[in-house]
Amino acid sequence: MNSLPQDLLIFGASSRAAAFSALRCGLRPRCADYFADRDLAAVCETERIDPRHPGPQFIALAESLPPSPWLYTGGFENHPAWVDQIARRHRLWGVDAETLRAVRDPVQVADILNRHGVACPAVRRDPRGLPRDGSWLKKPLCSGGGPGIEPLTTQNDRDAPSCYFQERIRGPSYSALFIGERFGGRLIGVTRQLIGIAGAPFAYRGSIGPSRITKTLASKLHLLGTALTSAFGLAGWFGVDYILRDGNPWPVEINPRYPASLEIHELASRRALLVEHRRAFEGDALTGECPGRTDLPRPRVVAKVILYATRNLVVPEIAAGEDESSDRFAVRSIADVPWPGTSIHPGEPVMTLLASGENGAACRSRLSELESRWMRQLGMDGGARALGSSR
Repeated sequence: MNSLPQDLLIFGASSRAAAFSALRCGLRPRCADYFADRDLAAVCETERIDPRHPGPQFIALAESLPPSPWLYTGGFENHPAWVDQIARRHRLWGVDAETLRAVRDPVQVADILNRHGVACPAVRRDPRGLPRDGSWLKKPLCSGGGPGIEPLTTQNDRDAPSCYFQERIRGPSYSALFIGERFGGRLIGVTRQLIGIAGAPFAYRGSIGPSRITKTLASKLHLLGTALTSAFGLAGWFGVDYILRDGNPWPVEINPRYPASLEIHELASRRALLVEHRRAFEGDALTGECPGRTDLPRPRVVAKVILYATRNLVVPEIAAGEDESSDRFAVRSIADVPWPGTSIHPGEPVMTLLASGENGAACRSRLSELESRWMRQLGMDGGARALGSSR
């Protein structure tokens, strides 16, 4: 490992989770995102990008830095041109621009999965002839985290080049994490997704896991991951959000980059999964097992929830309190900590809360208590809670 580059650029809407993944792997991250949160700035160089004009700033920063490996997180998958330009200078550990354009085409993905015999929702570009009773969803093509998704009704049925239409599958929402390898998509694990906030019923709120799954479901997920990997040439980690109905995983979103659930798997298993992601791009030059903790053999359940503002908020002093620990696999109760004086509007994320436990019930209970405490401490009303929500 020491012969490989130790610097890693991480760009995206939020880069804190990926930065800690890099630290667990012995790399030195340098980050740029929309928040430059306090706990991220405490562990690596970071730069805040203005979300109103992000592309030129990401590209200018990349051009100013010496060549090194880089990866992107959420949001970048909607901008293959940015990926292409930055990858000309920095070695990409991730899905390239050409592949992004293909795998982010919902019609092409549905066609591929149908040909492989994988159950998937029907997809249309044109709403003509579709029912307006909420049994279909109107979804933005440039999506991320669920905002903008809404049931198709007579009030919002106008066609738009920025949207597509997907059959609505009802049931609990999950996310499967894969590593794309030479011989297919290897399933790392599954997490339950927590969905919905006031005004955005499909918004991502958090994850809990890993979830236990049957051998039958694991086999179906393997088929899904392998179909995507072989058809699009996906390499490294990628996530698939799916609805579980009648024992089948119905894929509703492909996330060909660092997925939000990856942090859950790392903390629960105490394994630095970036080693396996890096191996997909560095090849046989990298050998060895994922570094991690070996003194606690039983996997734990880990959950995280994004605390969204329910009113206009000026952030007070928030002491992380746990940043002195050298254990990169510690489950700290708060993350993505904003700077004092930051103005946050209703519906915007404040920070991330995390909890762990021996089982899902204990983990949910601790997270619920933590969420209630921070809601009171920040002077926000009850709002829409995440725990127990589903699509």
